[in-house]
Amino acid sequence: MSGKKKILIIDDDASFVESAEAVLKTKDFEVIKAFNAESGIEALAVENPGIVLLDVNLPDKNGFDVLKMIRTSQSFSELPVILITGDIAVHVDKGFSEGADDVVFKPIDLEKLSKNVSRLLK
Repeated sequence: MSGKKKILIIDDDASFVESAEAVLKTKDFEVIKAFNAESGIEALAVENPGIVLLDVNLPDKNGFDVLKMIRTSQSFSELPVILITGDIAVHVDKGFSEGADDVVFKPIDLEKLSKNVSRLLK
């Protein structure tokens, strides 16, 4: 069993996921990848990550719906969630009011993102 902290990335942008994984692995995190909401919810239950990076615009479900599911779950209600979006029309206020711990916009500074992940995991 690995002692690394697990990060679940739920995002349908494969290039972003691969780039984020590369940076986060250098910081000694274990990265679990899901490319849609359904597989992300399954991975959440199986992998028990320490934090979730959640895209707002997923192909099968809105990221805000996934966030609501996490926040109303008895097991994961306190799990840190960083919302990710490339859509500038998505309001930061909505992300925080829905329970996100942070909201970041693409293109993302991956070094800054890894610092935010580390901060929220402590």
